[in-house]
Amino acid sequence: MRQAWLRAVLWAVFALLTLTGGYVMLRACDFGVLPLFGSAACGAPSADTAPALERERQTDLRAGIHAAQIRLALLPVCPKPLPPQPMPDQDQTKNGEKFEVPKKVEDLKGCWQSARGDIVFTTDDAEQKPVGQARICYCFKSDGHGIVQVRYTDGDICRAPLVAKVKPDHVSMHHDNVYCQHHSFNVAADITCGKDQSNQTTCEIQSLGRIRNKISEQFIRVSDEYCGWNG
Repeated sequence: MRQAWLRAVLWAVFALLTLTGGYVMLRACDFGVLPLFGSAACGAPSADTAPALERERQTDLRAGIHAAQIRLALLPVCPKPLPPQPMPDQDQTKNGEKFEVPKKVEDLKGCWQSARGDIVFTTDDAEQKPVGQARICYCFKSDGHGIVQVRYTDGDICRAPLVAKVKPDHVSMHHDNVYCQHHSFNVAADITCGKDQSNQTTCEIQSLGRIRNKISEQFIRVSDEYCGWNG
């Protein structure tokens, strides 16, 4: 009788342990009704983060594209190369009149150029290969004001204000920096024209740049058409 009762108790204990263990395992995986030993042992399924990461990546890409568009919009617009422009022939537009110191400023009216004619310009490298010509004209209105103009065969035209004052024995002129679109600018210069030792009217051109170059020129009159001057 006692042995039967002992076996019944052991079976009861075994059954209780079995039920308790099963319940604990079910609860650990969030299948139980009430928590028994704290937090669940099985991790809760995490939310799928792939869509969120993709949306974040797309946002970063759009921000990068927008920033690049702003940088491009702020870049300076490069001017289109000018087509070659034919210039009037020198022999057809020069009348041979040499520059002389005038008695009054009105006599300067019109355009003047160095007797050497157009200047050949070259590349900026060591080879200095000739690539075209430049025509420098000094053109005045009747009041002694006008322009200095540099016209290149590639179409670039550069201008700066020019003013002259007539003295009894010489003419003094001044022009500002001559800025160009595609070529190096010509620095401002003071020009003084008068008789030299051989009684020829010579013009001393003193550049006002960092390097103070001085050259001597003799000018001749050219037509307004030759210089493209409509003053």
